[in-house]
Amino acid sequence: MNNKPAQIYLIPCTIAPNTQESVISPRIKQVISAVDYFLVENVRTARRFISSLKLRAVSELHFEVFNKHTDEQEISKLLSPLRNGQSIGVISEAGCPAIADPGNQIVQWAHRNKVKVTPLVGPSSLILALMASGMNGQHFEFHGYLPIAKILRLKKIQSIENESLMTGKTQIFMETPYRSRALAEAL
Repeated sequence: MNNKPAQIYLIPCTIAPNTQESVISPRIKQVISAVDYFLVENVRTARRFISSLKLRAVSELHFEVFNKHTDEQEISKLLSPLRNGQSIGVISEAGCPAIADPGNQIVQWAHRNKVKVTPLVGPSSLILALMASGMNGQHFEFHGYLPIAKILRLKKIQSIENESLMTGKTQIFMETPYRSRALAEAL
């Protein structure tokens, strides 16, 4: 057993394919090399991401799925390796865990149970888009995903637009690739 207390690492991953060399820091690689247990949104993409870094055999690692369908009562069970002194890495589907991602539930559990959480710096589509937009980066608001239902989505877009006009804040939201065409049409 390790003498160092176990902790949870929030590990960012690539947003775009074949970008790991330019966006994944040596610190992220160091943590991935040291951790054997991962909570991931999608095992296949997490394995592909770790394999692309060419750090170690993915077959040596243990992966558990934690996504929006995971029941809240399962969190303690999923984090049980912490009790045995094993640190855990949390990897989102793309970008940073706990940002428009259910990873925040893991972080809340960790805070309640006095487990150290270490967020690692990496690619964030939200920040990258804001930086490249030329829009107000001093005052902005993130809305997450917009409603799927067409009428509710249109109402939300109108509300966001009105707020932006009144406050001057940049309004940020995101969408999945398979719903982006409907969003573009709504805009």
